[in-house]
Amino acid sequence: MTIRKDYYSTLQVSPDASLADLKKAYHRLAILWHPDRNPGSQMAEERFKAIAEAYAVLSDPVKRRRYDELGPENFASAYGERDIFEGFDLADLFKEFGLPTDKYTLDTLMDLCDIDDHDPARLSDFFAGFGQKQGGRRPPLTKAPDLIQPIYLPLKDAVYGCVRPVAFNSSKGVIKLQVTIPQASSNGDVILVPGKVPGSTKETAGDLKVTLKVLPDKNFTRQGQDIHTTITLSAQELKKGTRAQVPTLDGKLLRLTVPPGTSPGTKLKAAGYGVPTGPSKGSLIVTIVAKD
Repeated sequence: MTIRKDYYSTLQVSPDASLADLKKAYHRLAILWHPDRNPGSQMAEERFKAIAEAYAVLSDPVKRRRYDELGPENFASAYGERDIFEGFDLADLFKEFGLPTDKYTLDTLMDLCDIDDHDPARLSDFFAGFGQKQGGRRPPLTKAPDLIQPIYLPLKDAVYGCVRPVAFNSSKGVIKLQVTIPQASSNGDVILVPGKVPGSTKETAGDLKVTLKVLPDKNFTRQGQDIHTTITLSAQELKKGTRAQVPTLDGKLLRLTVPPGTSPGTKLKAAGYGVPTGPSKGSLIVTIVAKD
């Protein structure tokens, strides 16, 4: 099971959100989850860091493009926390705490937090320290239970990504959300949408965990990064060869050369027509079937 960080869901924006939309969402959520406004809440600290991380990526055109290309899982593997916050304008972050906003860079942040360049994961300690007061912290608030919500979607939507509505009952009535399904998603993947399940007055909000249930497709199957399908040809076409039309998963038609003398059961490969994985794609594997 893969837990994916969906930065768009974290900031509660759509994948085509403008920079102005991102900034507006960031400021609203940063104020909402500011640890000083939620003293003693580990949940608030985690939310605040997640919001800053999402904004650091999506507000940078280069990082945002790479995130969209790679998808959440591959992006997390390629980018460490220092990479994520490198070049991020920290002024918005520091002014929330009354700190000067004209002299802080990532390097000074690392120095202030005594963080080693070779251990960038300790950047988390900086965020975890927000909101702590002298004299120790109060016990953390109770977190409302998380909610697991399945989404059933066709293979095409899982492979190429989509935005799907989700509705669920809560203590505050029916809540409706739009959840971004990243490309190259698989059956059983879980998309974490934090802070969307209301709790009682003594609880912080729980998380929505959207579990993907990919429905079988009558014409296509997925094996790793490849998509498999079949085409049926006559004995004459197999003998002489042909240019066969092959439907692709995204609804297009591909012209595929079938050489003379091809035997039933032969597999032909069309590179680049499979599952998108960052800048590249897998292949479409076409198995030849003879007409009865």
